[in-house]
Amino acid sequence: MALSLFRSRRSTPKALTPRPAVPATGQRLVRVARKEAVSDRAVLLELLAVDGALLEPFPPGAHIDLHIGAGVVRQYSLVDVERSTGAYVICVQREPAGRGGSIAVHESIREGDTIEISFPRNTFAMDTSAGRLVLLAAGVGVTPLVSMAAHLHRSGADFEFHAYTRSGSALPLRRYLESASYRHRLVVHDSSLGDSFRSIAPAGLAQPEDGGAVYACRPEGFVALARDRAIEAGWRPEQFHSEQFTPTSPAPSGNSLPFTVIAASTGEEMPVAPDESIADVLERRGYDTYRSCGQGYCGSCVTRVISGVPDHRDDTQSAEEHAASSHINVCCSRSLPPRARAGHLNINRTRA
Repeated sequence: MALSLFRSRRSTPKALTPRPAVPATGQRLVRVARKEAVSDRAVLLELLAVDGALLEPFPPGAHIDLHIGAGVVRQYSLVDVERSTGAYVICVQREPAGRGGSIAVHESIREGDTIEISFPRNTFAMDTSAGRLVLLAAGVGVTPLVSMAAHLHRSGADFEFHAYTRSGSALPLRRYLESASYRHRLVVHDSSLGDSFRSIAPAGLAQPEDGGAVYACRPEGFVALARDRAIEAGWRPEQFHSEQFTPTSPAPSGNSLPFTVIAASTGEEMPVAPDESIADVLERRGYDTYRSCGQGYCGSCVTRVISGVPDHRDDTQSAEEHAASSHINVCCSRSLPPRARAGHLNINRTRA
């Protein structure tokens, strides 16, 4: 059995075919119209289309891929700062212990620069039909929730927004938050003043509602504590939603067999060894993968499967999408071999 994928060479990246759950894929060029410090470690980038067109509307919770340099792609939430400029706004916090993407944004990107971004996609979608919503964020985790709060306020929804920070100058976008139309629903908690989530949880979290929901973001320890407290208070597990920055469980190891991946656009067959990923092989042969996280939680490398059965090891796709096996995260997932034999995977990808 062949596992065939559609994957394009770098000269024609727009040949990618999106999976149905993603509104759009592909890239477009934007100009950095503004770069502004919005905390002691974070900068805001305002991005405008280089052709002068208005950038596409986006749902709350959506993000874009930012192509920072050769082979460096990072995901950043789109921030609704309640200005109708046809621009995208993202917030990037400098992470000295990270993989270098945020440092490159801070040190290398300037106002007037032209950079490549993806179209918006949403892996942190909000249920707009829910009842009372509790939004919880720590640090730069406010970025997707800012857009959610703006949307909820415009729609007249019942919600409360709690933003936690280690100090007054550390909360990204604080000036925008405190002047927002929904500021009466916002509570900023400063742990340097003794108001931390670990010591005191907001009262709204202790009051579960059948039709409501809890949305939490960043960092993982904060999200884990929020989930535990929500469940203890009586919120059902399906009412708790969080954005993933790390995989929820480690990918299986020690049980990977070799298999063959086929690029449908060229017919090229490439062996994938047990200790390497499909993305490793594709990139070595000159195919774009748009890989970013490398662990299956960002969704930037999702690729259409032409034939074969993927061995899904990601946290991006839903259970229904896994069952359909129409797309694969090439950074971490593999091929399910028939009857324990080495399998083949045919994907939709073309060469540069």
